[in-house]
Formats: sequence, structure tokens, C-alpha cells
Amino acid sequence: MSTAEKLGMTQQLDSNSRAGEVSRLGYSGLFYADGSEGVRGWPYASAYDQANNAAASFDRDLMYRRAAAIGAEARGKGINTQFGPGVNLLRLPEGGRGFEYFGADPYLAGQAAVQHVTGIQSQGVQAMMRHYINNEQEDGRTWVNSILDDRTAHELYLWPFQDAVHAGVVSAMCSYNGINGTYSCANPTSLGKWLHEELNFQGYVLSDYAAIYEGIEIDAANAGCDTVIGFAQPQYGAAATSYTFPWGVNSTLSAAVANGSVSEARLTDMATRIVAAWYQVGQDKKFPALNTNANVLKQSTNDLIRELGAKSAVLLKNTGVLPLRNISDLYVFGNAATVNLEGFPLPVGFSFAIDDDQGTYAGGQGSSYANLPYLITPFEALQARARQSASQVFGYFNNFNHTNQATYAAAAQALGAPCIVDVRQQCSEGYDRRNLSASWEGDETILAVAAQCANTVVIYASCGPFNGTAWANHENVTAIINSGGGGQESGNALVDVLYGDVNPSARLPYTIGNLRSDYPAEQVAASLVAPNTSFVDITPLYEFGYGLSYTTFQYSNLKVQTTGSHLTVSAGPSDSSLYDTIAKATITIKNTGSRDGTEIPQLYLGSPADGAPVKVLRGFEAVVLKSGKSSSVTFSLTRRDFSYWDTAAEKWALPTGAFTVYVGASSRDIRANGSVSLSLA
Repeated sequence: MSTAEKLGMTQQLDSNSRAGEVSRLGYSGLFYADGSEGVRGWPYASAYDQANNAAASFDRDLMYRRAAAIGAEARGKGINTQFGPGVNLLRLPEGGRGFEYFGADPYLAGQAAVQHVTGIQSQGVQAMMRHYINNEQEDGRTWVNSILDDRTAHELYLWPFQDAVHAGVVSAMCSYNGINGTYSCANPTSLGKWLHEELNFQGYVLSDYAAIYEGIEIDAANAGCDTVIGFAQPQYGAAATSYTFPWGVNSTLSAAVANGSVSEARLTDMATRIVAAWYQVGQDKKFPALNTNANVLKQSTNDLIRELGAKSAVLLKNTGVLPLRNISDLYVFGNAATVNLEGFPLPVGFSFAIDDDQGTYAGGQGSSYANLPYLITPFEALQARARQSASQVFGYFNNFNHTNQATYAAAAQALGAPCIVDVRQQCSEGYDRRNLSASWEGDETILAVAAQCANTVVIYASCGPFNGTAWANHENVTAIINSGGGGQESGNALVDVLYGDVNPSARLPYTIGNLRSDYPAEQVAASLVAPNTSFVDITPLYEFGYGLSYTTFQYSNLKVQTTGSHLTVSAGPSDSSLYDTIAKATITIKNTGSRDGTEIPQLYLGSPADGAPVKVLRGFEAVVLKSGKSSSVTFSLTRRDFSYWDTAAEKWALPTGAFTVYVGASSRDIRANGSVSLSLA
């Protein structure tokens, strides 16, 4: 391969072009597509549930099937690389791209990343983990400098990326931000040391769009970035220039190779990594020709999106009013219940022109947002259910006229009808939310309805943590569902849960505090380094891992035992022994209720290591149980699960002393505990 051919692989103009084709060698080059909610930007593709919905399912099989379906659609269009998974942590609760990630816990994010990578790549499509690393807020993302110590980096932010690498991900995207004073895409520590040396990453690194800033083009190549997309933009505070393309033929990179600033060997390594990924997933064998307009829609995919939407809806409160039954009248409020469309037909007596503040939340906005081939709104799905059950449903969607809300809620109360209030957050790439309130006076809407209607069911379409303190414990708020972003089948999935066709089993992939001060992480300045916080000194509104069901479960007979002996104290970050099972915990789960359901038992470890959290998630399972039935659940615990990062040795180390093993229905609802000590050589 010539120098010019290798240089041609290093620059892609934008996401609508193909990079690096070498036709004489039969190499097609790569065509990229966003994003984490489906194949973005092209017609006849599906809009999936957002990533933190997938995490909320706590169901590896669902996570895998979702990713495999996205991969199949990408392949059907001849797309080589599908951007995702996004495995940043939800450090900032208002984070604009929180919906793209798998929650705030590194273990959960890592397990979801494994399923996403293996699912996408099972279809012969390259997965791309992003945004490497510490891209934890949108405001100021091109200039913010993420400062963190080595232990925090390895135990929190690197953890899910390490899982993705171990799963065989073939590509990574470096981020806009700085890390300890150096831009991510030119950072010799995060790229050279952590990713390539420690994790032994064999794939290629692509810059985020225009993340190779002017002045770092050569440093980025030498640090470990292999290919770029977009132009070179000025660094923060610098004057604007002509926005030239930094790499490729006749570029800053080509000049650097010519004068030796970047070696020919490094350029060969860049090209080798790119082509190796193409071979690794089998794109050299009968891969479809590029056709972004190909129709890849399937009914089975619609069914999957609906299933995931229902199994990722977290039931936060229920005084017994759900599932709905024997309903003659139903009143629906809130701007998230219907579509963003002028003149939507409403029942007689409810006239209100829907404006741009209205709309069902199917998922966040930005580069990961998938075009909706259609959208089933909650109101539409409730109307369809009403037709089946000979009942009637009324809607009022103006979030700003609280007088009318109260009037219609009082009418519902007079009929003994439930009031469903569907509100949402507005979330997008490019900016962070200004607060944790529901958008467009959603909180005020809830309170106005609840003041008049004694059976108020709140549906909260969220992209991350929210502040529900003002209304969650209101005596007339009888149920709360955190529905997240359910994609094109949002309404059907929600109705499946409301009427009990699906018994809710999802869990929160983050903590919901009572106050904003419960989350010490702030934007940019005066921040703590940990995502969210340990929540040790406060009682959250709803803790991580929390979620209710329409049935009940009993935990019993916890047994914990080691499977290895005379373990060495430390292991390197890419040492295969980190993934050896060294202990197992077994517990019996019984469905003691009258309904079939799925329980999510979670295993947490309390470590004797200095500076360790009180407990960390190290296992979960989705256990399907019929009423009255029991099942034995086994958690396999690896060496890495027990280890902490030894900053002096720069290795994972096992501490001496006893570990506490907690198993429960959430991080605070612990049903059984035991202990285990490891035998160290």
C-alpha cells in the first residue's frame, strides 16, 4: 500500500462520505453512521429506545437483541461502522447526552457495552465505543478540561471502556475535551498508555467530528489517533481560520510524514488498524453495497422496540391503582402524551392547538437521534385501548393553563376516573439541561392535576435524573412510571405496562436525589470527580437499582464460596486472569405474588480496601418467574470485581480482609448478605 493510499484512510470529510477506498486491493473504505438510537439520518430505518432505557432493563438479552437489530439495519444499508456504544458515565445529572449512555454506574455501563458491541458486530458491522474519555458534559465540551487521578480513571471512567475492549470492539472515538491538560485525541496518557498499552486495544481510533484542533494534528497522530472526521477547528480562544482538513493527502499529516515528524511506521500502523477492523468483522466477504435508502424496516423490530420500552419503564410508585382495570373513563394531561402537530383532533370539549412545546419524548436530540418512521404516542395508544374496552379517553395537553387543568381534573374526580399526567424532559447533544425540572412547566402540571384528582398517575419521560420532590409523595399521586425514551413504539410500550400486559421489572440506572445539592458534580468548576455521588450522607428519593413490580419476590438461602486459592495480589490491566471467576454467590428467588413477573436481583460488594465505596454493583440477572415458582440464581465474580487500582504498582490489586456480599432488589433494598475472604499467595 502506498503512502498516499495510507494517508487517504486517515481523513473523512463528513458522515456522508466514504473514507479510504483502495480499489486496486479490493478494500472498500469505511462508511460511518450514527448513533445509539438507530441508524441516524437515513430513511426506512427504525428509531429505538434510548440507551439508558436499555440499561434500565437490567436485561443482558434485551440489550444484545437491541444492538443486533441496530447492526442488522446498518448492514442492510451497507454501512460499515455504527457509532456506539456510548459508555460515558452520567457524571452530571443534567448532562445533555445522558440519554445516550448506560447510566451512572461503571459496572452496569460495562455490561451493557459488552452486549452492544457483541450485538452490533454479530451482524458484521463495526461497533465504535465513544466518547473516549471523560466527555461528561455538553456545555463547553470543546474546551473543558477533565482533571482526574489515576485511581478514579481506572475504577470509574475507564471501567466500561475496558469491558468494551475485552468484548472485542474494533473502533473507538476520542472526544473533544481535555484530560489533565491535554486534548483527548492527542493525549499520550489516555490513548497511548491507557488504551493501547494497558488495555491492549487492537482497533483504530477516530476523532469526534472536528476534534483534531489546529496545532495538535501531529501530536494526535503520534498519541494514537488513527483517522479523523471533519475539519481542524481553532482551539478555544483562538481566531477562526480557513477550517482546513488536517489529515489525508496534501495535508498537515502528509507533510509530517514527509519530514519525519510522524514516522512512516506510525502511518502504516494507522492504516493497518483501520483495515484490520474491516477484516475482523468479515466485511471483506459479501458485505452489502452502500445503499442508505434501502428499506430495512421489519415488524419484528417494531415488536422488539415495544418489548424493550415496556421492560425499561421503571415503576417508581404504586399504591395499588396499577395495573388499570375496569376503566370507563380516563383523563390524559401533559405535553408528552401526544405529537408535536398543529390541529391534532381532540374529543369534544377539549380544544387546544398543539404548538412546538408539545410532543411525545421518543428519545434525545442530536447526532444520535434516529429518524422516526412513525410514532405511537401514549394518547394514541390509550385511545386504541379504549376502543377495545368500550371506554372513553379525554385529553388536555396544554402545560401552561393550570386553571383548565384543574377544571378537567375535577371533572375526572367527579366521575371517579384516573388522571394520567405525561410530562417530559428536553435533552440534546450540544447543551446541558439548565435544571432537573420537567420541561415546559411539567411539575406545575402534575401539581395542578393532583390537587383535584385523587387518582393521579404520573408518567415521566426522562433522559436522566429528575427532581420529583414537590409531587412524588403527594397523597393524590398514586403511581409514577419513569418511561424514559421509548422510541417509535413509546405509546404502545407504556400502555402495555399501564394495563398489566407487561409486568414492570426495570430498575433505575442512576440515583434520583431529593435536592440538586444531593449531586455534588457541577458543570466545569468546583466539581467532584465521581459520577453523581455515593449518596452516603443523604436519603435519595429513589436509589440506584430501584424499581417496583405488580408482584412480590422473596430472597433466601444465600451461599458464597471462593473457587480459587493462593491468588497473586496484583494483575496487569490487560491480564486475562482479571476475568477469571474466583467466587460464586447463589441465592433462591421466589415469586410470592399472584402475577407472573421478572425480578432483577443485584449483587453488591463491600470491599475492605482503603478508599473503597460502601458497596459497588458487581452482578445482576433478569429472572423470569411464574406466580409461586422459585429459581436459584448464581452470580460469578471475577478477580477484577474484587480488585482496586493500585496507583503505585499501576495494576489491579486484591485487598486483604473480608468482603461483604449484598444481594437485593436495589442498592438499598438488601434482602440477604454474607461475607467472603480471598486466599492470597
